[in-house]
Amino acid sequence: MRKKILIIAGIIVLGIIGYLAWLRFSPDKFINAFYLVPKDALYIIETDEPVKQWQSFSSSPLWQHLKVHPKFEGITKNADFIDGMISANNGVFSMFGSRHVLISAHMTKAKDYDFLYLVDIKHASKSDLIESQLINLVKQSGYTYTTREYNGAQVHEFTDKATRDVLYMSFLENNLSISYAPSLVEKSIDAWKVPALQLGFDEHFREADKLVTTDGMCRLFLNFNFFDKYLGVYMDDTSDVKDLFKSLFFSGFDVNLENDNLMMDGYTLLNDSTSGYLRALALSGKGEHEAQKVLSDKTSFMLNLGFDDFETFYKNLENVMKQDANAYAELQGNMKKVEKLLKIDIRKNFFGWIGNEVALAQYHSDVLIGNKVHNIIAIKASDIGDAKTNLDLVEKQIRKRTPLKFLNVDYHGYPVKYLEIKGLFKAMFGKLFGKVEKPYYTIIKDYVIFSDDPKTLLVTIDDFIAQNTLSNNEEFRNFNDKFPKQTSVMAYVSPLHHFANFKGYLSSESWKDAKKNQDYIKCFPHTGFGLSGDGAKFRTVFSLEFKKWNDSLETIMPADTLTVEADTLSEMQLFLLKNFQQNMLSTFYTETGQVKTVAEMDGSVMDGSYVEFYENGKVRLKGKYRNGLKDGVWKYYNENGSFDKKEKYQNGDLKNGNIFNRIFGG
Repeated sequence: MRKKILIIAGIIVLGIIGYLAWLRFSPDKFINAFYLVPKDALYIIETDEPVKQWQSFSSSPLWQHLKVHPKFEGITKNADFIDGMISANNGVFSMFGSRHVLISAHMTKAKDYDFLYLVDIKHASKSDLIESQLINLVKQSGYTYTTREYNGAQVHEFTDKATRDVLYMSFLENNLSISYAPSLVEKSIDAWKVPALQLGFDEHFREADKLVTTDGMCRLFLNFNFFDKYLGVYMDDTSDVKDLFKSLFFSGFDVNLENDNLMMDGYTLLNDSTSGYLRALALSGKGEHEAQKVLSDKTSFMLNLGFDDFETFYKNLENVMKQDANAYAELQGNMKKVEKLLKIDIRKNFFGWIGNEVALAQYHSDVLIGNKVHNIIAIKASDIGDAKTNLDLVEKQIRKRTPLKFLNVDYHGYPVKYLEIKGLFKAMFGKLFGKVEKPYYTIIKDYVIFSDDPKTLLVTIDDFIAQNTLSNNEEFRNFNDKFPKQTSVMAYVSPLHHFANFKGYLSSESWKDAKKNQDYIKCFPHTGFGLSGDGAKFRTVFSLEFKKWNDSLETIMPADTLTVEADTLSEMQLFLLKNFQQNMLSTFYTETGQVKTVAEMDGSVMDGSYVEFYENGKVRLKGKYRNGLKDGVWKYYNENGSFDKKEKYQNGDLKNGNIFNRIFGG
């Protein structure tokens, strides 16, 4: 009897060993998970250590801060579910080892997207036992279970009794396809059946996959064929980025997170069948990005273009544009239009002195009035003397065509001039730079600095004199050191300081949402990326720094608080009022012609600074209007220039004028 039991036990043991051996060593029919990702993926995250890397990432201050945002709730819920499901039962999953996981984002509606998860269950996929245990594991978590067939595959549906959310799951060979969107699991099944629907079937994606290393916590791929749709969730007009993305196929990155700094290093593949500025830049070498040495430390956005020299870049641009007859005709037409109008030679009068860097920048604003974000263009000159000579010649040609109302002025030793040219920067650098028209300009060191706003130009001069430049900002310097010294494109944004300017780009609904969620935007003091071209692709480096934003540091004084305010008009503001009158309404004394009043206008309404002068030129009173009503502190002076009194207004009403004058009067 004992002998029989031993024989039966031996058979059972051998059977178990044989079964495990079959699981481990029988021929594999595995499929790469990328062949199950639908080709319309917006972006894809890949990791081989999902639990380990998720634990590392989920414990970081960055994720702890972001995960409570509604847009991340879906990722949190799905990732936590997969983590719990796979890690909860060591007996079932111990044979899996490291697991290959893909997370891809896809549009599910015109203004919404969802996620598809693909988990490689490896050898365990050979056993129906594993599938049944996984299903039972989910059912035991409180889900109602149903199943259905789709295109030859079984789709398992788990309904959360409390929320009524439905989790969809399908076993596709060695991969588990999971999503809260049924259409994504179905599209994954379709891709399994039809290679043309697979992301992994795309030759450009396969090239990106080969280029990107696997040393970091995960890899990230961006699909520019569809990425504009993702941005369309947050932006009303994506036409500009859509045109840009036509020049690109995929970006792939090796991603690391260290000390609240997210670093991504990889490559971006160019579409060599399309015309565009990026292709021309990729063919034109690299340049050092140094405009930060002359731009104010108030810079919250900066885009640098670098090349061996501008002549080479523009020749490459023309050759690239020839592939698109309409684009080339537009490029040539823009150039000829400016040249014919002014009777100048753009190649001689501009290209000849432009060096190896052109930068577009914007300064931070506390509040953006309307939707106008002022721009600065800083062009590095190869010969600053040649630049001055040619710009003077262009100015003379402009004055011949139309007498300029603006006379050149000197501000702290820096000449401020005006070029009434429309379409010049668009012709040379594209649509993005085309927003600067009829600019003011000055020269600082080896840079010619243009701006569509005189005040922005004067701020640049003041801060350069005081050496309050971006390059002297220690935080920026440390961040900038993460990027190559020479690039084809270098972009920098400080969401913390640029926040108010976002109003100029976002739809009204997105702007409301941004204000409501500003602590999830202002928590990034520095972000940037660098592109270094070699013709067919860009080496691409992206960095993002996290620092929790504390709104208590931004104190707002109540409107009815009585305070001692600084002089309502600074030296710069007075200079602007007297010399730059495009948005000013002035009146004059009849007999002498002296300025009587100067008012800053918003259309036909007084909005901003207001100054009234005596006939001898002394200031009589000064203050500010807001939407046509007196607001804030108004100061009055005697004819000899001595102070007379102050008054405090709020929305046109005088507030405690007598008390204010007794306490703070001269």
